[in-house]
Amino acid sequence: MTWLSSLSKSASVSPADHISKVKEGIFGSTNSKSSTASTATQISTSQSFANVDEEVDYENLQHLAMKREIKVTIKKGTQAGIVAGLSVMTGVIVAGPVGAMAGGAVGTAMAVSLSRNTVSLQSLLAETPEEKRHQVIQVFRESFHEEFIDTVQSNPELKLLLGGMTILGVTRYAVDRNLLQGEQLKRVDGILKNVF
Repeated sequence: MTWLSSLSKSASVSPADHISKVKEGIFGSTNSKSSTASTATQISTSQSFANVDEEVDYENLQHLAMKREIKVTIKKGTQAGIVAGLSVMTGVIVAGPVGAMAGGAVGTAMAVSLSRNTVSLQSLLAETPEEKRHQVIQVFRESFHEEFIDTVQSNPELKLLLGGMTILGVTRYAVDRNLLQGEQLKRVDGILKNVF
């Protein structure tokens, strides 16, 4: 017996009754005098739920990055260009045209090593400022949704989970339980590597 079937068998309250009880507990009963306050509470509560979903999705994203051991390449083109330019300038000042060639060769080698910096996605996500995390989550949500909605819809267990989780939560669940194999895992890795 799966945890899903045991969950549905143990439920003694209908889903509609459960939802109305939860709403009542969160929002209280609504009457005409308190409808404005209730609406404000609902808006505030929905915003905090959105923030909680984003926090959970960010944790899911960090977990996927750790589990799949994803490394990303950060390109630092401007810094590399400045180093190359300074090397050429130093070579010209020190040894004229011959120094320009030597400075260009040294500067190019240094620029190449600086321009490609490989780090783990998990550490990059950990260092992402709080105010930028919303944008990161949005990009990953859209990418995973585009890539995996068909896979999720074709699997009854994942389809059911998608009703209560975001696509990142469902993907984490599928990766943790080895429900994704071969080509699907390569697609997960590709999204995680290429979004940054």
